[in-house]
Amino acid sequence: MYSFLIFSIPAAVLFYCLSNTEYEFRDFIAPILAGLCSGIFISLFKEYFIFSSYIATSGFIRYFFHAAKAIIIPQTLLLAAWNFFSKDSDAYKTEAVFPVLASFYSVFLPYISISSQERHSVFFLFASPLLVICSALFSQAVYAKIKLPDFRTSKKNFIVCILIFIAGAAFPSAAQTLWYFKFPLILQLLTMVLFAAVTFIFHKVSLRHENSLDTIR
Repeated sequence: MYSFLIFSIPAAVLFYCLSNTEYEFRDFIAPILAGLCSGIFISLFKEYFIFSSYIATSGFIRYFFHAAKAIIIPQTLLLAAWNFFSKDSDAYKTEAVFPVLASFYSVFLPYISISSQERHSVFFLFASPLLVICSALFSQAVYAKIKLPDFRTSKKNFIVCILIFIAGAAFPSAAQTLWYFKFPLILQLLTMVLFAAVTFIFHKVSLRHENSLDTIR
């Protein structure tokens, strides 16, 4: 029952690392371990030191922000730590963002999903891992933009990137909120498909265009 939830994100990490044309798989071992260790630490901390469980009794908006926190806070902290502690080139750090974030969620997402009351729902078993994969790719694209010289030297552009990052977190959070409050399935699917399409385009433009990542190598 939990096979897709548990193995889909590690499979995405493995595919990404093996298909990367810039670096070999062994170059991604450090970011993968960093993400896994972070996921284990946060899961254990939440299990033994955070005892409150959220119950959605305050309506759509409050649940939406509750869901968004599970994306914005961990990803912000992980990206900041990775950017600060890694002494590698900007090009490598950008390529390694997805393995860091996805490896974290390969531990943390199964933990929060299986420990929730809705652990047998189709959303948590199948949709949530796909949304997390898209979210990690979206954040990698934002990170690539921030690392460009024009963005690093411009406070305005940096703020724009932060707003884009928050907007990216809004899509999976909105999909989860629509599911939780039993909105029509077609609306849930449209939200998820739109997020996947936006992520694909944004990621392709940010990392594959000759004027983006090439400028920071």
